[in-house]
Amino acid sequence: MKLGAIDIGSNAARLLIAETRVNGDMIDFKKLQLIRVPLRLGETVFTEGIITPKKQKQLSKSMAAFKYLMEVYDVEAYSAYATSAMREAKNGKKIVASILEKNGVNIELISGQKEATLIRSTFKNQEGIDFSQNYLYIDVGGGSTEIS
Repeated sequence: MKLGAIDIGSNAARLLIAETRVNGDMIDFKKLQLIRVPLRLGETVFTEGIITPKKQKQLSKSMAAFKYLMEVYDVEAYSAYATSAMREAKNGKKIVASILEKNGVNIELISGQKEATLIRSTFKNQEGIDFSQNYLYIDVGGGSTEIS
């Protein structure tokens, strides 16, 4: 099965396409493609409180491109999350609705807590991690820092 993950952050939007494989009790992920578009949404959000029309257009075009790439790769399911810049932008919810209507890409605005939970969940499939030990993971983004 092929899966897609879209991360819309303060600095960039990323699309990860991976193939899953069952390996005993575990599910392995093989990265097929990773695309990064440096949108810099946080530039105006953190100074003016909005995502500008120019940035909105760039984001919409990026989501259309991501949708087509997922179709090319036969992605069966995807999740799309927007973090700090989009959740803090006064027009963030409106932009999310517009992208769903225009491009058919469903984006979820997530809290910092959910972002940290998602990051922490990625450790479950990491080799070489001793789960009897404690670990600290710090994600420093353009508009927020999550500690897991």
